[in-house]
Amino acid sequence: MEKVTSVNGFLANLPKIRKRKIWNVVMDGKIVQGVGATDNRKSTAEKYIAEKYPNMQFTLVFACWKI
Repeated sequence: MEKVTSVNGFLANLPKIRKRKIWNVVMDGKIVQGVGATDNRKSTAEKYIAEKYPNMQFTLVFACWKI
């Protein structure tokens, strides 16, 4: 005899699909690279870029979700 499983129970057992926000790093009007953060926070991505390119002015522009 088969075990009965509800739809909600079945969906809860599926692996979670992790989505990440990706931002484009813009310097002097040009896209330099794309950057993401493990916690999906823009502030974390800004901190990373500020450390990578010290004393440079940059802007982060949301690009897409990465699955």
